[in-house]
Amino acid sequence: MHSSISQAPAEKHGWRTFVPFAASSLVSSGVDLGAFWLLCCALRPYLPEAVYITAATIAARVLSSLMNYLINYFFVFQSRAAHQRSATLYTILTILKTLASAFLVALLVSLFPSLPELGAKIPVDVALFVINYLIQNAFVY
Repeated sequence: MHSSISQAPAEKHGWRTFVPFAASSLVSSGVDLGAFWLLCCALRPYLPEAVYITAATIAARVLSSLMNYLINYFFVFQSRAAHQRSATLYTILTILKTLASAFLVALLVSLFPSLPELGAKIPVDVALFVINYLIQNAFVY
């Protein structure tokens, strides 16, 4: 007899949720970019460049992260975890992932000066994406 209690936390949902997780991430990225663009257009006439870009970046990221959290909670992982706990863990993970991306990209570019930023960011963010999935699967939902 197989029990979910005997499964290791990282195997809670297995890899069957990886494709929906990836799709959720792609949709969230589209929302992030779309919201950023719309907010830039709306705020550009009223605010200095650095201010409207920062405001649009933060607002778009909050909106896309909220949407991503809800899609992952209800559809990808079909979680029953308490929202306060899972949303807090998701937020902490999102902040740590963003900081790790910035740090690792900067580190790679400093170690390999001929490496363009995007050339460093793509493999770093792909690795962080897989790590993010494993952490969300094991601990968030």
